[in-house]
Amino acid sequence: MKTILVIDDDVMNLKMATHILENDYNVICAQSGDEGMSVLREKMIDLVLLDLYMPEVSGMEVLREIRQDASIADVKVIILTASGMRADAVEATRLGALDFIKKPFFPTELLERVKKAFQIEKKDRILVVDDDMMNLMLVKKLLGIRYDVVSVSSGAEAIAFLQDQTPDMILLDLHMPEMNGLEVLEKIRSMENLVDIPVIFLTADNERETEAEIFKAGAIDFIQKPFIPEVVIQRISRILELYHYQQSLQLEVDRKTTELRESNRKITNLSTQIMMALAGAIDAKDAYTKGHSTRVASYSRELARRMGKSTQEMNDIYYIGLLHDIGKIGIPDYIINKPGKLTDEEYQMVKDHPKIGAEILENISEMPGISIGANWHHEMYDGSGYPDGLAGDNIPEIARIICVADAYDTMTSKRSYRDILPQDVVKEEIVKGKGTQFDPVIADYMLAMMEEDTNYQMHE
Repeated sequence: MKTILVIDDDVMNLKMATHILENDYNVICAQSGDEGMSVLREKMIDLVLLDLYMPEVSGMEVLREIRQDASIADVKVIILTASGMRADAVEATRLGALDFIKKPFFPTELLERVKKAFQIEKKDRILVVDDDMMNLMLVKKLLGIRYDVVSVSSGAEAIAFLQDQTPDMILLDLHMPEMNGLEVLEKIRSMENLVDIPVIFLTADNERETEAEIFKAGAIDFIQKPFIPEVVIQRISRILELYHYQQSLQLEVDRKTTELRESNRKITNLSTQIMMALAGAIDAKDAYTKGHSTRVASYSRELARRMGKSTQEMNDIYYIGLLHDIGKIGIPDYIINKPGKLTDEEYQMVKDHPKIGAEILENISEMPGISIGANWHHEMYDGSGYPDGLAGDNIPEIARIICVADAYDTMTSKRSYRDILPQDVVKEEIVKGKGTQFDPVIADYMLAMMEEDTNYQMHE
């Protein structure tokens, strides 16, 4: 559990902070700056909540003393204050204060700010590029405690540094010899890992044209020289906070996207498994047609591939093929497994299975075309099929594809009344059915598949 030291001369504030934080953190209280420093030097403290105005030793003096003591210099500090004085905020920020909480504070605000402080794992790194050594020294003095400041004196040095390291922000002088700031920024934006890095220009120019040029080049802001400490600190703090918020937001978007993709993958897998299970249940009604639906789906997908269909269309026709015979669920088993010739009444019941299947599948709204195969895979190209007597291109293309695939599997599977037909007989039947039972173009694709199946293994 993280340990928080609260330093405040007001007992009520100490009690309030302890009450708010004690469920999530180990809280230690100190009523003066000296007492607080003693605790810091004796115990391992993860975060200090520091009152700015205290008698004898002020919070600002405590903060300076913390930063001067190497053993505790890196401790996280949040300022508690009722003051709105900007000078205090600037100096406390310069001394590395992570945040300011105004008194009286609300419980949710205190918890949120503390949580946010603990999420900061390291100092932000700022690269400062300026050919004026005095400017580099001034920026280092202003920012060097709160931030990890790296200084270079030319554009070439900056580009060399950026080849290996990625800072959180770049402060870039506009006017430099050899390579000016705009040229440096152009090179920075061409580096893949630096496309979104916030860049602030440092310039003595105050013309509108310069401002427009700076923003057009892709800078996020500019700071005028000579530097006003308050402006430098506040702008950098604000922009870095926004930058990290955008990064965290993008990470959250990426995480949610990954979760959504995984959820979609699981749903897709589940849908496939359900359809496979249904296909298995259909085929289980006939001891001689085990795997029929899966094979018809596979042949249909391969025909679609050869016809130049998209991956999505190929996947759709596979699922439609899987369930093309689902209407057989409504046909009595004794009819499906009858070894002899069907009576006219029994045959009529078999002919009803396309409509039964279509009615079942029409309820699946997420895949509107899934009933097509079930409804019309027994239509004939010459119009002599059932249930609607459609002909030619009036038969949906998906149904025409499944019709060929279904016929091939029927002929190459063992039935209760016959064995598997020889391949040359199957070819002959498909050729004979071109233009009558089958779409001639699709039949030719199936014949091509059979020509490639020299060992007659495709049906296995």
